[in-house]
Amino acid sequence: MTATALPRKVAGFTPGMIGWLAFLALCLAIGVASAFQVLTRGLIVTHMSNTVPWGLWITVDLSAIALGAGAFTLSAVVYLFGLKRFQAIVRLAVFVGFIGYTAALLALVMDIGRPDRFWHPWAFWNVHSVLWEITWCITIYLLIMVFEFLPVVAELKAFDRWPRFRSLAHSLHKVAPYLALLGLGISLLHQSSLGATYGVVKARAIWFKPSMPIMFILSAVAVGPAVTMAIAYVIEWVTSRPTIPHDILRTIARFSGFGLLIYLYIKLWDLAATTYYGRTPSVQEALARLGDTTPYGFGVWVAEILLGILLPVLFFLLPRFSRRPGLLVLGAFCAMIGVVFNRWDVTVSGLVIPLNYSPGTIYQSAAGVYWPSTAEWGVAIGVVGYALTLLTLGIWLLPLFNHRPQGQ
Repeated sequence: MTATALPRKVAGFTPGMIGWLAFLALCLAIGVASAFQVLTRGLIVTHMSNTVPWGLWITVDLSAIALGAGAFTLSAVVYLFGLKRFQAIVRLAVFVGFIGYTAALLALVMDIGRPDRFWHPWAFWNVHSVLWEITWCITIYLLIMVFEFLPVVAELKAFDRWPRFRSLAHSLHKVAPYLALLGLGISLLHQSSLGATYGVVKARAIWFKPSMPIMFILSAVAVGPAVTMAIAYVIEWVTSRPTIPHDILRTIARFSGFGLLIYLYIKLWDLAATTYYGRTPSVQEALARLGDTTPYGFGVWVAEILLGILLPVLFFLLPRFSRRPGLLVLGAFCAMIGVVFNRWDVTVSGLVIPLNYSPGTIYQSAAGVYWPSTAEWGVAIGVVGYALTLLTLGIWLLPLFNHRPQGQ
């Protein structure tokens, strides 16, 4: 009996590609099913409450925005500082930024409870609200990225019949420096405002400080380009085609390494000022409660500092490691985990500490308790699946790399 070999490709797709597409379809199906449950039953299906009104979805939102920060950072490097050698990675950076910001908006649509009212911040202005200012900044910056990326989309074969549209899209190259300048300002504004929100809105003792906006900016500026660098390497491995010159990717890794060192310096001084030099009874009580009720210490010292900063710095800056693409990708992945843990620690851990509405009284509110529900995890999986699907389609359809790599 003769055995028949299975075909290695099905309709042009390798088994690995079929498996990847099946994984993406599963993530999207889980996300759609969970979103349907939330939209039909409301936020009651979540484990959020009046005490802890923000949770996993806000963590996904803030992390996606930070991880997409390579767009404004690398655009500023090329168009404002004139470092044209980094032009080869700008398209990918803007595309990754677009994915990050739209993924964040998907998480927000689920989180606001009334997604039919998403347009209210645009129609009903509250100029005294930090969240209103963030909404406008994200909206404007998303439009800027659309304009920046429109010339790339116009190169698709589908627009061969639309020469006027293609000509109009390519004319946007003339205003690219101005878009980069506006995008840099808007991005820095809303990145810092996200950090300020946790002091203004929640007013917890350990978050109410001027260093929060600075740390949010630094973490995004340091980690965003590293994520773009890692994606370029992974695309090269998967497609077996050169993407970006390796010397450029190593330079971006060094930039992220020095950025993480600056972020570490500010973070350590912030921890010292909060927990030692400027310790107050409210801060001491808050830290004690966090230590008793949450893995806050592990999240800060192990996940954020050791895994999210120190390991990437070693991989990015030491020559014996930085010349190995695998370690650069691993370092970017560790830095990404550190940012996600930071956003979780700030969001959820900060809400665990109850507000003391009557200082001096004996009564003390109970600490908040939160762990994401199945629906929350499902929506988060769906958002991640959306981001990976969009990235996959972009690699497949869009001319993300229009420069011939040299000096590999």
